[in-house]
Amino acid sequence: MLRIFTNSLFILVACVCWAFGSKAQPTPGKEKIVITFPGEYRWKSTKIPKDTKGIRGTAYTVKGREEENAPVKTVTVTTIDRRYYPMKAEGTPEEKWEFEKAGCPEALLDIVDRKKTAEGRTSILYAIKATKSPEGACGSTVLLTYVAEGPTALHTVELSIPQERYTPELQQQWYDALLQSKIE
Repeated sequence: MLRIFTNSLFILVACVCWAFGSKAQPTPGKEKIVITFPGEYRWKSTKIPKDTKGIRGTAYTVKGREEENAPVKTVTVTTIDRRYYPMKAEGTPEEKWEFEKAGCPEALLDIVDRKKTAEGRTSILYAIKATKSPEGACGSTVLLTYVAEGPTALHTVELSIPQERYTPELQQQWYDALLQSKIE
């Protein structure tokens, strides 16, 4: 009887350890970043087709009655599996800024937040001001980007806000949403 109890207890402990252990580290290829978008809009997600399995993309667009009035029309989330592409967050803002300056020399980089976790992973929230949207001119858009290293992937969240709609309240709303995101 004691032997059955001991075996049952061992199996129970093993199952509990397996269940909690699997939550600690995301499975490569399954890791994702979860963002709570502003609640006043209805967001629809669409997968962005990629040529490789190591990169996954999703576009979140505002749908419904508020679609025309929304300052942010689309949020693009890209996850790059570091097994295939060993990328880091460090240097990303400067590289993106150089790219944007090629089209708009007056573009300005503003590092909003830079953190390093206890595990050595980095996350950076930055804005590139005075850029252009595909249909606009230089200086018409602010590109807000959050890049975060997860255990198995690099996550990038990008959104464009028209310069005239980039208020301190809207800025803080998106800063909060991006900085409170979680990697699962």
